[in-house]
Amino acid sequence: MPIDSDTIEKFHRLLRWGLRPGSPGAILFAICCVAAALGVRLLFSFFRPDLVIFATYYPAVLLATLIGGLSAGGVALVLGGLVGWLWFEPSLPLVSQSVTEQIIGLVLYGLSSSFIVWAAEHYRRVIRRLDEEQHYRRLVVDELNHRLRNKLATVHAVLRHELQTHDTIRDKIIGRLRALAAADELLARSDGKAVDLGEILQAELLPYDETRIAVSGDRIRVPPKPAAMLALVFHELATNAAKYGALAGPQGRVSIAWSMSGNMLRIEWSESGGPAVTKPARQGFGTKLFKRALDPFHGAVETEYRPAGLACRIALALEPEILLEPQALLSMPVASGGHA
Repeated sequence: MPIDSDTIEKFHRLLRWGLRPGSPGAILFAICCVAAALGVRLLFSFFRPDLVIFATYYPAVLLATLIGGLSAGGVALVLGGLVGWLWFEPSLPLVSQSVTEQIIGLVLYGLSSSFIVWAAEHYRRVIRRLDEEQHYRRLVVDELNHRLRNKLATVHAVLRHELQTHDTIRDKIIGRLRALAAADELLARSDGKAVDLGEILQAELLPYDETRIAVSGDRIRVPPKPAAMLALVFHELATNAAKYGALAGPQGRVSIAWSMSGNMLRIEWSESGGPAVTKPARQGFGTKLFKRALDPFHGAVETEYRPAGLACRIALALEPEILLEPQALLSMPVASGGHA
């Protein structure tokens, strides 16, 4: 009989959140753990009667503490010691230990299990605290995303009303706002999962003329944290290209190519056909962002201000498993519907 999704979900919640410490459910769970350990010990007694008496109770103590908390671990410790001693010690003639050795074994079991309870309880508290923090942040992020979408809709309505006689300016502003929202939505929708590099570029470059932008590279999925940093870098590059670079003039073009070399992702951003660019006299936010954004990923961003246009080389380290379909080479405009 297949297990339904609700049962699986309840099991996952039990492993993640556990039972309320000190509750009847937690105590009952500890008793069940000891009963299971006793069953396994009885099963092994048919084959190995000389097996260490308390061997199967250590996992029971550990599991009871992780799921039920300190009190459940204590119950499993005491109950396991009593069951192991009363059930096996007097009844196994093959056990040739003296009473002193048996007592020493029981004391060692108590000390070892006490350490297991302490360590498991400490681990359980840390994990639960992290889970609660993650859950809280997820709720806050979802609420902020909801409010941001509402505010963005309000901004769109205001722009349409105030710029109703300036169609070109209105469409450009709204297009850029939509691109920013699309990038934010892409990262939020990933929910901790890897994001396709092409989708990041598409979200950032969607407002611009697709016939003047070409991308090529392997299908690569980037983990959320470096994906967020890359989105910031791409947004800064696209904004500067629209203000001062290739996308500021009618004939300019932008070419983006990337590839994996070992565990290094290398991206080439190349502009041509636009106004002549020169190195800025002072470091603005974009320059500081380039220098700092990819540091946690052993990455770097190098810019070269050539007469033909800006050239930017991006490199960062990624885990090898994020490479998807490395043999499938892409070559297409960022926005759908254009030519390659």
